[in-house]
Amino acid sequence: MTGRQKAKSEETQRRVLEAAISAIENGGMEAVQIRKIAAQAGYSVGSVYKHYEDQDALIAAVDTVTLGRIKTSMSEAVDGIEDPIEQLKALARTYLAFARNHRNLWKTLFTHQLPEGREAPESHIQGTVDLLAFIAGPLKQLDPGLDDAKLSVRTRTCFAALHGLVAISLEERFVGLPDDEMDREMMFLVERLAGKGAGQG
Repeated sequence: MTGRQKAKSEETQRRVLEAAISAIENGGMEAVQIRKIAAQAGYSVGSVYKHYEDQDALIAAVDTVTLGRIKTSMSEAVDGIEDPIEQLKALARTYLAFARNHRNLWKTLFTHQLPEGREAPESHIQGTVDLLAFIAGPLKQLDPGLDDAKLSVRTRTCFAALHGLVAISLEERFVGLPDDEMDREMMFLVERLAGKGAGQG
């Protein structure tokens, strides 16, 4: 493949991915249909399949982009903050804000599943690892005695608790909380999860 051909191929892949991102932002995961994405990107259906095996592969690529955007937001949120609990609070608020502002992308990230037997792209796996590292860093500062195995478990526990609170809030069901109470209770949760004695046991 010549340099020009490679550049053209990369441009096609980028435009198709952007079209899929736009489709999910506006209509949710169900809006990703290869024929419609091809038309929106300005390419043939065959051109889409040259870069993405199927609809699931295209959605997985969008999920990787979403993970990257969350990572960027979190990195900016903790920049200049030294206190580990304040870092965790900033991460929690940022995560909630991203979920609210990009609800369909966020929802797709956690609801889309690849067909049985197909592994997630390495970029997706690495993106998940990078996000959890934002939480693991402050937790390690708070409890230096945690070994890698316990730190991994504690990190996942903290993320699961926060994610659950955010998910319930966004569903706007009877257990959801108004904005001001949501922030207060989210900070309460962070303090309890990462506060004194969190590493014991």
